[in-house]
Amino acid sequence: MKKPDSSYNDREIRAFLEEGCEFEGKLTFTGVVRLNGKFYGDIDSEDTLIVGETALVQGNVRVGVAIIGGKVQGDIVTKHCTEILASGYIEGSINSPKMITHEGGQINGHISVIREQRGLALVSATENTPTIANL
Repeated sequence: MKKPDSSYNDREIRAFLEEGCEFEGKLTFTGVVRLNGKFYGDIDSEDTLIVGETALVQGNVRVGVAIIGGKVQGDIVTKHCTEILASGYIEGSINSPKMITHEGGQINGHISVIREQRGLALVSATENTPTIANL
């Protein structure tokens, strides 16, 4: 499995749920998916999920990379990285090997940041920290 790098920001968005739209079910995908509307159900992918500022996700998320600018009610597990933008709000547990939280981002739940052979660590970013995605 290839590890994401800075080039994943340039990958084409494969699916988009616009603000004002709602979907209920299970989402599996490859590539990059952006949600700006409401999604009810579980999400499972090895790739990148972007939850826009106007989005609401109610369900568990298991992805390679999660970039959260909206609201997620459910647990998040990422293979590579979780980034909480200033407008992001998570109500649930997060398990990720790398965590970036921008000033203003909110998390109501447990956070586990476990790096292989390095133990437990929590990384908090400020607005001057380089970001994973420029949204």
